[in-house]
This record gives sequence, C-alpha cells and structure tokens, in this order.
Amino acid sequence: MEHALAGLLSRFSYPAIVALLTAAGLGVPISEDLTLLLGGALAAHGVTHYWPTLVSGYLGVLFGDCLIQHWGRSMGPAAYHAKRVRKVLSVERQEQLRDHFARRGFLTIVVGRHTPMLRAPIFFLAGASGVPFWKFLLADALSAAFTVPLVVTLGFKFAEHLDEIRQKIHHVQWILIAVVVVGAAGYFLWRRQRRRKSSGG
Repeated sequence: MEHALAGLLSRFSYPAIVALLTAAGLGVPISEDLTLLLGGALAAHGVTHYWPTLVSGYLGVLFGDCLIQHWGRSMGPAAYHAKRVRKVLSVERQEQLRDHFARRGFLTIVVGRHTPMLRAPIFFLAGASGVPFWKFLLADALSAAFTVPLVVTLGFKFAEHLDEIRQKIHHVQWILIAVVVVGAAGYFLWRRQRRRKSSGG
C-alpha cells in the first residue's frame, strides 16, 4: 500500500493528494495519515513542495468529509432505517443521538475528526440528523487545521522514519477512540439513570 501510494503521489503530486484523501473520507480503504505523511516526506525530498502539499492535503480532507456529510443529509431521517444502523442503534438510541447532535453537534464533529474508525459514521449521521452544513464545515475545518499540518509536518521533518511516526500516531488514535467509546457509554448510562430517577420521582 505504501509503495503504491508513494508512486501515485510522486507521479501526480497535488491532484493525487486531493483525490486520495477525498476517497479516504468516503470510506475507501486508504490511510489518510499515511497519505499526508508521504506527502510531507516527498516534499522533504524535493519531489513536491511543502505549502502546496499542505494546502492539497487540507482541501482533500475537507472535501471527503463534506461529501459524506452531504450524503447523510440527503438521506435525512431515512438513514436511520438502514439495516446496519438499526442493528447498532435502537429507536430509543436513535432519538438520543439526534438530540445529542442538536445540542452538541459541533463538539461531536471535532471529536469525530480525530477518531478514524468513528469518523465516517459520525459525519454521516451528523448529516442525517440535520446538523447545518455551515456548522459541520466550521467544526471540521477548525479540527483539520490542527491535524493536517501536524501530520504533513511530521512526514516532512522525519521522512526517513515514517513507520515509527505512523505507529505513534496510531497509538494516539486508539487511545482517543477508547476515550470516546468509554465516554459515550458513560454518558448514555448517566442519561438512562437520570431518566429512571425522574420517572420514579
């Protein structure tokens, strides 16, 4: 995978960065981090230039994210009736999730950008839950403005040690995913207990 991506980036440079990151955002099994790291490494070796690589990476990330949010938004509430969604989310959970996006959509999108395995479902359901596009774009753009330059710069500064850098990034991402999952579970349990107390009182 790494050699194939490096070959595409070397040959087609900036358009390839945008296209690959857009595809990754839509769920194609392409590593966003690896693409950004390789872009930075190629800039370090003079194949591309740092700033155009950074801008291309940023635009590609945002474009892919916006497309999957738009897909969810175009489906609307019908997205919650999909078999895969119904298997994971009960009707009660669906209502809770819609309520959550209505009240904390901005923060949820920011967190989603930093959790790769949860990113696409969060962005898709944000669109299906009616989160306004301007709010989604603002949250995603601010979040990506931190992560994209960081990963590209790591690739640029440590071009000879990409495997080590990638492993460290994955460790951080797994920690973030664990924190998000535990936090979400705790939040739903707290809501359930609070609802029981209210109905019992």
